[in-house]
Amino acid sequence: MMCFVVLSDCHVEVDSGVESVQLPFKTTGDLPQDVRVEWRTSYTNRKVHVYQNGSDRPEEQEDDYRDRTEMNEDLLRTGDLSLTLKHPTDRDIGRYSCEVYNKEIRRRKTVVIKIQVQQVEVDSGVESVQLPFRTTGDLPQDVRVEWMDRDNRKVHFYQNGSDQPEEQDQVYRDRTEMKKDLLRTGDLSLTLKHPKATDTGRYSCEVYSSEKKIQRGKTVQLKVKERTQVKDETVDIRNRSSSTDPTPLMADQSV
Repeated sequence: MMCFVVLSDCHVEVDSGVESVQLPFKTTGDLPQDVRVEWRTSYTNRKVHVYQNGSDRPEEQEDDYRDRTEMNEDLLRTGDLSLTLKHPTDRDIGRYSCEVYNKEIRRRKTVVIKIQVQQVEVDSGVESVQLPFRTTGDLPQDVRVEWMDRDNRKVHFYQNGSDQPEEQDQVYRDRTEMKKDLLRTGDLSLTLKHPKATDTGRYSCEVYSSEKKIQRGKTVQLKVKERTQVKDETVDIRNRSSSTDPTPLMADQSV
């Protein structure tokens, strides 16, 4: 007889650009050695992580999750089936399900990932604004770094150790700047010069490997506030009306 247990949903929210997020799932320990553990995306049913016969099965997971997932080594003994997903991006937002089963038991847990977007607000007319993104340093020399705007236009493009201005949209030409030693420091922040109200919107940075796989990313919401202009109203005392100002005009003292 099979025992089937479904646990309630769990919601996990992290900031955009964090190093990792944990999808929690703790069940009873001392699980049988022949159980199979599968983490999948709930809607598209893609394999995120597979564990069977005492070891991970990276050959079964989707390429998007290769080298980005990790489970505890003693999960069968402890019953801790939590999954660590490294460098989550907006593409990872959604519902995930973990199922552990063999011929006798079947347990399932669902986790929903939400990613909080960082807010940056400045006044129009300032010299520049920084869209922050700091990650682990010593990135590979062959990575590609792309900053994109809400309309999917290239804001800034970095590849092969240098900026690629010919790749960016004309709107941002000569208006963006990144740190010189960004691969070593992991500081992928973007400086946008002379921000305008039309620059308001969502910006995303994604780091790709040479195999064009997303390694990490971050999203920033920028708001550029319009400056309110105050009219300079100079009042001429000689033009004031007595109906609106009870103060009498001085008499003419000329002889």
